Amino acid sequence: MRTALTFWRRSSVSAPTSPRTLHRPDEVNWMHIAIKFALGLILIGNFAAPFMARAQNLGTSPQFGQAVQGQQATTVEGTVLNIVNWGCNVIAPVIAVACLGVAGWHFKSGRGYLGWGVTGVALMVISGLGRMAEGFITQAQGIQ
Repeated sequence: MRTALTFWRRSSVSAPTSPRTLHRPDEVNWMHIAIKFALGLILIGNFAAPFMARAQNLGTSPQFGQAVQGQQATTVEGTVLNIVNWGCNVIAPVIAVACLGVAGWHFKSGRGYLGWGVTGVALMVISGLGRMAEGFITQAQGIQ
């Protein structure tokens, strides 16, 4: 007669069920979708900015804090420069701090916080990379 090993047998005691069950809400949270969409646009814009910056006619020196050389702030090139500057230096850090605050609030109340925390850190990284690129461009005036 063959018998199964002891670790193959089922236990006579049932495992305790989890007290928490997750249910998908019946209604769509449009505010959450709008925030994710806006943050996605910021992310795509920061990735696309270097490709758009190549099309600018900057002359011999980079121009920061003003319209592109030979362009006005109302032109496409000046507008893109101002939007990227504003996004990396103002908008991304402010939203990142808000996301990290929400993550802390969710952590304190025992809810899911990881998505908010990762979003906040990612926005800070995007802001830092934009500032780093700006610093590299300003210091590399002698490179042809």
